[in-house]
Amino acid sequence: MFPVLYRNGPIVIYTHDFFTTMGLLAGLLLYYYELRRRGMLGPRIFVISIAAIVGGGIGARLITAWEHLPYYSNMVGAPLSYMISHSGKSIIGGILGGYVAIVLSKRALGYTRSTGDCYAAAIPLAMVIGRVGCFLSELPLGTPTNLPWGVSVSESAAQQFAVCPGCQGRMHPSMVYEIIFHLLALFAIWRYRRLMPVQGDTLKLYLLVAALFRFAVEFVRANGDQLAGLSGPQFVLIPLTALLIYHFVRQLRRGVYWMPPAPVPAHAGGPRVTPSAQTVASGREVLHGES
Repeated sequence: MFPVLYRNGPIVIYTHDFFTTMGLLAGLLLYYYELRRRGMLGPRIFVISIAAIVGGGIGARLITAWEHLPYYSNMVGAPLSYMISHSGKSIIGGILGGYVAIVLSKRALGYTRSTGDCYAAAIPLAMVIGRVGCFLSELPLGTPTNLPWGVSVSESAAQQFAVCPGCQGRMHPSMVYEIIFHLLALFAIWRYRRLMPVQGDTLKLYLLVAALFRFAVEFVRANGDQLAGLSGPQFVLIPLTALLIYHFVRQLRRGVYWMPPAPVPAHAGGPRVTPSAQTVASGREVLHGES
């Protein structure tokens, strides 16, 4: 594989860091495009965006710490820059940390508009680019497989990693599976995002489907089992997925996805039909939903 993308004397650009940075920048550009398109740009949204980045960075590292406590205990007393660059990173923790930071910063600033859907396409775009870096620089790629699309690596590439189970044969290209999924998600969101009547639920729907997909792909990602055959990310995904399912069940029970019927024009023949007060209230709640 290619852990180093460019090296020239003291200048070293690591493949994973490069694609992660490019993914983050691309996601932010698309996010700000959506904010501008919706007329939501302003000083407060800029502060909220900074909080999301900081929260995402903290969450990406904290959520993996409990899996490698001895490794982190050895970092005590090390320079902060070393701890940041050599700590684990998890996209699940990054999204969770960013979400918490957004909620807290909105409350602190008194910002009430829903911004979730502005992230809906930005996150899969960033994921696609970032996972390219993972595929090019990380081993093992996945669990061993005999499928025709399994990927093998050279012995010299495998030797660059202290532990590389399955690197002697073909492996599931789990990062490629994720790239394909997020490309499809990006297309679906961009093409059909206007079909979701409740603001913020496009993002939640994407996160629900992405969580279910990630839970499934974890079985071929070669992450170590923590308990009952499940990996650390799967244990994190279980409560998050349950909360998202609960949200959509509650939304369906409240009937917020059913828009009131359009009134029949008087010249069409027959009595004019107007929505009931309850239906109008439901429609108003849909149009002004929060996330």
